[in-house]
Amino acid sequence: MKWLILIALTQGNPFIIDHKPFDTEDDCVAWVSDLSNAEELAIEVIAQVGFNNPVIGVYCITNQKRKRYETIQKL
Repeated sequence: MKWLILIALTQGNPFIIDHKPFDTEDDCVAWVSDLSNAEELAIEVIAQVGFNNPVIGVYCITNQKRKRYETIQKL
């Protein structure tokens, strides 16, 4: 099962960073929690939504949860 990073924002829909999959939840959480990766996460957020949409959460989710989320967004 692959784990992906979900970025929740104060405004608009959350988005998923899927080009960096992890094999376990622990690997994902460790990467997200490592301060040396903050710059890479910031670049991803800025590229997706710009500077003016603060992040309210960073989560590790399974690919199955992603598919469920995407289905709900289409409704």
